[in-house]
Amino acid sequence: MKLTNREEQIMDYLWEHGPSFVKVIKGSFEDPQPHYNTISTLVRNLEQKKMIDHEDFGTTYRYFAAISKEEFVKSNLKKDVKKYFGNSYKSLVSSLVESNDLTVVEIKELIELAKNKTQ
Repeated sequence: MKLTNREEQIMDYLWEHGPSFVKVIKGSFEDPQPHYNTISTLVRNLEQKKMIDHEDFGTTYRYFAAISKEEFVKSNLKKDVKKYFGNSYKSLVSSLVESNDLTVVEIKELIELAKNKTQ
């Protein structure tokens, strides 16, 4: 699932700091901070996307991540590999090698990881 930059910033905050109120989440933004209502709307959008959930605290809500960062990254990686690399992880790795983003040492480490995973 794709998120806007601000939605991703909220998710990063919740993944790092745990459950929080909108007022606290708002405080994590650099100046000039978005308006409280803007953050509240973004939080509700994330809740509709099933990325976060809430618990009641009297007349307010405390929000928390409903999906782990690892699950989110893995899901997006699968979608991106399908969309941009013809659903081929080999093509993804080839692209990283060709652009010098993946070293021989890292490739050897990946091979060892794969070998250990199959044992």
